[in-house]
Amino acid sequence: MNIQQTLDTFSVLFPVFALIAAGFVAYRTHIMGEHAARELSRFVVWLALPALLFTIMAKSDWQQMWQSDFIAVFSIASFVVFFGVLGWRLLRHKSLADASVDSLAAAYSNTGYIGFPLMFLVFGSASEIPTAIASVIVVSLLFGFAIVLIESALHRQMAWYLRLWNVLRSVLKNPLVFAPIAGGLFAATPYSLPQAVDNFLGLLAGAASPAALVSLGLFLAIAWDDERTKNWSIRQTALSLSVVKLVLQPLLVAWLAFSVFKMDTEMALMAIILAALPTGTGPYMLAEFYRRDALVTAQTILISTVLSIISLSVLMHLFGL
Repeated sequence: MNIQQTLDTFSVLFPVFALIAAGFVAYRTHIMGEHAARELSRFVVWLALPALLFTIMAKSDWQQMWQSDFIAVFSIASFVVFFGVLGWRLLRHKSLADASVDSLAAAYSNTGYIGFPLMFLVFGSASEIPTAIASVIVVSLLFGFAIVLIESALHRQMAWYLRLWNVLRSVLKNPLVFAPIAGGLFAATPYSLPQAVDNFLGLLAGAASPAALVSLGLFLAIAWDDERTKNWSIRQTALSLSVVKLVLQPLLVAWLAFSVFKMDTEMALMAIILAALPTGTGPYMLAEFYRRDALVTAQTILISTVLSIISLSVLMHLFGL
């Protein structure tokens, strides 16, 4: 890697990871606290990111959104990783509920918090729809399937239709699921967004990336200070899940994209970069909601995010991005 290529890669990654570092430092220096981290995360999840997803989907047509090869490649790779880790964790005598959380941590790309700003810097506005599609796959299909397994494990005695209702309710209550679906449905109508509404959503959407990255930095600082995660067994498991996330998943996507589906090069590269993103905070939120052990998940998010600075730099250099 020559000096110019190194500087080019650094200039792309720096704004993203600098914002994460700003959140980390803000927590460590007591400028912002744990309550601020929680509330900023709620702002991102309930307002800013849904506005961004809705706007992207509402302004696209169905032909643009139906990227069949991209959807197939990203979905297949995500679920192969999910089931592979699920089998491994079950063999290690983890319960189905806990194994499902760990599996989600290994397959859940941080498309919302890191994906949108990074992809825009690398590929420009052409990346918005693929990133939105990947986000829907991650927060709807993958997240929803993990909920199915957890609900099945925790409520074995409940009638199947009640378990199904619980799953549907949990998934549809997620604003990151509801917003892109609503946007896609609006795109199918002959109407366009009123200017005032478009401006309102634009202001919210513009806050999504910086707020999400600072929020992630705050979360990582909190995870760093958690004494319970100093256990070597927990860190070893988290490191293994991080390697699966940062290495095996993008390799699988690359093989599917280039060898099986023969995808367009730029679209294939987008799928690979999205698959190579570190673990998002979704699995941790799910573990907290169902009161499962979230230590491995928190460490996986921390380790994969730190290591992704190196892995993404190497990947972008290899592809000349």
